[in-house]
Amino acid sequence: MLKRWLHYYEISSAIVRLITLNVINWSVSAYLSSHYGIDQPIWKWMTVCLIFFVSNVLKITLAATPKYYSRTEDIEGPRINHKSTFVRVLILPLTVVVFITMFASLYQVSQMRKESAVLSEQRMVMPVAQRHPQLAESQVRVMVFVLSAWTAKSVDKRKVFRETTLKLMPKDNEHISYFYTFILGQPPNEKVKSTIGPLVEQEIKEHNDVLILPCSDKYEDLSKKVYAAFEWADNYDFDYFVKTDDDIFVRWDTVSKEMELAGRTQRYWRGLAYWNIPPIRNSENKNGELVYPLPIFPPYTAGALYILSRDVVHLIAGVKGPRMFVKNEDQNLGIWLFPFNILPIHDRRIQQIDVCENDMIGKHFGDFGEADAIGGTMYDMLDNLRNGRKMCAGFKTSVCGMCYPCHGKGNHWKDWNFDCDDRKGVTLLNLPQLTVME
Repeated sequence: MLKRWLHYYEISSAIVRLITLNVINWSVSAYLSSHYGIDQPIWKWMTVCLIFFVSNVLKITLAATPKYYSRTEDIEGPRINHKSTFVRVLILPLTVVVFITMFASLYQVSQMRKESAVLSEQRMVMPVAQRHPQLAESQVRVMVFVLSAWTAKSVDKRKVFRETTLKLMPKDNEHISYFYTFILGQPPNEKVKSTIGPLVEQEIKEHNDVLILPCSDKYEDLSKKVYAAFEWADNYDFDYFVKTDDDIFVRWDTVSKEMELAGRTQRYWRGLAYWNIPPIRNSENKNGELVYPLPIFPPYTAGALYILSRDVVHLIAGVKGPRMFVKNEDQNLGIWLFPFNILPIHDRRIQQIDVCENDMIGKHFGDFGEADAIGGTMYDMLDNLRNGRKMCAGFKTSVCGMCYPCHGKGNHWKDWNFDCDDRKGVTLLNLPQLTVME
């Protein structure tokens, strides 16, 4: 058709027709994609073919105005004989066959999509779960899982966690209720079992807030430990799943108000989000990843604190299927949820380094090896809040938190090769050479 345009018409007339036809095709294709979905190209192909067909018919039957021709003899040229043997024997039968084939293909695809939707709904149906005796009935029911370990230091961390951040957790009421537990795997060896075991047993006797799961407690098996917590939680009825660590100061007062406001919801995943992050291919790095084969991780959230709705927990642990386990549980969460097209809601108020911002909901109190790295303890932070002071009063605030404004700070997160998108989260300014594991 374009060849005929260039032969019979002036260049300007041919360009106008070409642009008009493209605009029509683009507009119709965009509408069909939004209506049927990007996975239904046959509708677009058929419609574009129909547009070309109609354009040709209009050209043959209507476009005979002499002003559009560059040569007078072109007007007097022979016209297509619609009753010719060529048209009757070849063109018309092939046209019919093409249309029948397209409609048959559309019907088959439609049936496949319908059956797939039914199967998907069957797998996504939430099972009837039992009520946990320690989780009271309320409008929003929350299960909190605090990762801990079989070490003397972790015993102390659990004590501090109970005496500080847990004091901010509201009492059960008609609006919100909580069940929390510290998560341990099996003792890594007999020596640990004999030395730390009595301390853990004493904790269970006094507080009844330590859950020992049938999984490894080693650092390299952290993802399996978190997955075991998901499997355990999937047996019970609740609305939100909150995962944190025993050295994180969580603003349970703020988190509670936000979950109450959100109410019971679905496909909810909130945390400090990362995207387009490549694996560290270094066996000497404690976060080195030599199992995950692809060059980029799917979007994930920092393991310090993340919140999931009940249906997301079921997708991870209840919808059975093969599971990949990589070293870092936060990146593993992104891998597990990637097939379901669930993306995290980025929340910059969760920081894992020596950062303190007054609106944070998750503050890391880890072992930094420097006496003044943080500027205070969990007890100091709780005292600030109880006495009406700002959360970070007396704490080190010179380090700029990831995705926070860095004016007046001693650094900028871009200096660490990070970039930040308010919606997607944290990524790298400059990607290293990407690698694929064979």
